[in-house]
Amino acid sequence: MNQYPRIRDINRIDIKNRLLKLWVILTISIFTSITFAQDEDDIDRTYGEGNQSEGAYSINGTGVLADMFRNAGSEIFYSRILGTPTRRADVIVWAPDSYRLPSEEEVAAIEQWLSAKPDRTFIFIGRDYDATMDYWVEVTKDATDDEKILLALKMLDVWGAFQVKRMQLEDGEDCGWFTMNAESTVKTINSLEGDPAWLAGTENGKFHLRVQGFLDFTGKIDQPSFSSTYDYDIKLHSNGIPIVTEITSQNFYRSKIYAAVNGSFLLNVPLVNHEHRKLAATMIQQCSQKRVVCFLESNYDDAENVPVITNDPAPPLPPSILTILQSWPFGFILMHLIVVGIVYCFFRYPIFGKAKTTFVLTTTIDDKTRTQSVANFGRHIQALGNLMRRSGNETYARNCVSQYQQRAHQSETYQPQRQKKKPN
Repeated sequence: MNQYPRIRDINRIDIKNRLLKLWVILTISIFTSITFAQDEDDIDRTYGEGNQSEGAYSINGTGVLADMFRNAGSEIFYSRILGTPTRRADVIVWAPDSYRLPSEEEVAAIEQWLSAKPDRTFIFIGRDYDATMDYWVEVTKDATDDEKILLALKMLDVWGAFQVKRMQLEDGEDCGWFTMNAESTVKTINSLEGDPAWLAGTENGKFHLRVQGFLDFTGKIDQPSFSSTYDYDIKLHSNGIPIVTEITSQNFYRSKIYAAVNGSFLLNVPLVNHEHRKLAATMIQQCSQKRVVCFLESNYDDAENVPVITNDPAPPLPPSILTILQSWPFGFILMHLIVVGIVYCFFRYPIFGKAKTTFVLTTTIDDKTRTQSVANFGRHIQALGNLMRRSGNETYARNCVSQYQQRAHQSETYQPQRQKKKPN
């Protein structure tokens, strides 16, 4: 018996199954890309923005931390410039949207601010963290089995995008305060060790910090005290990873720097965790009592830094018309007003055809305060008098008037006689 037809049938069935699987995979991929493309538009992932900015309450924002400072009695303001605008602040919180450490110019400006007044605090939040992944993990917990498949694909996409961004990290980069350890292994930290004052009231084991790269102080701490400019006190750590480190210096007087490993317990989404809020509250308490807090924002490209102004800036120039036209919403409004004004000018001033006036029948000569009409005969008499006056010859004008009066008298006295009809 010939078995080749059966083999062909089996091959056809196998090909159909493979095509069906491929079609299902493509369908899921297309549906996922469409669905989550819309979700990405709905989710604000702006990093490190303050309470009054566009990304204030994004998943990576600092709006919740700003509210905690405000509830503790602090005055809050925001700045995108480091230097002169931040002089009045007692506390500066900076979560830079950059995978590079602070530049020499930024470090110098911050240290100058710290040394200008005692009891100041600078809080630096490391960038190697994105709350988007944690957000989707929480969403997955309440999803159905079918939704979990799509969410798993979404999380792979988010994770891959984050890993590409963090390639900008430079392992061993040194800013003077600390060095960058661009570790690639992700560590989830549930328990912390360190200063009892920082851990008071917290429940160890209920933290949920996600750390990959971290700020390394090992080389700084091991330096001899006479050759080191800074003193380091690691307040919180886990398995050799510094979570919160206090940096002081004789040049700072009684001011200090708090270097947080990242925003996994200080940004908006992580602060949903009750234990994280306790850590944030402890950090707020460690700052001076009368606090004017500046949230320093940087929405620049990763290769750029926050501009530093050390001298008083020149007074701003008045905005030009081009600047106003380029600003929202004034440009949009002004453009419409210009168009409406042009249309009004074309409607009001140019004369297209015969002028239209309101005709009012009167029998008296109108003065300037009355409505004048071309049907008013008195206007014709007045116009004729004006023409005669413009001639400048009084004798000629009187002769014209006399001739008119004679003709008018003749037309009144002369009455032509009717001819009688002859009888037939």
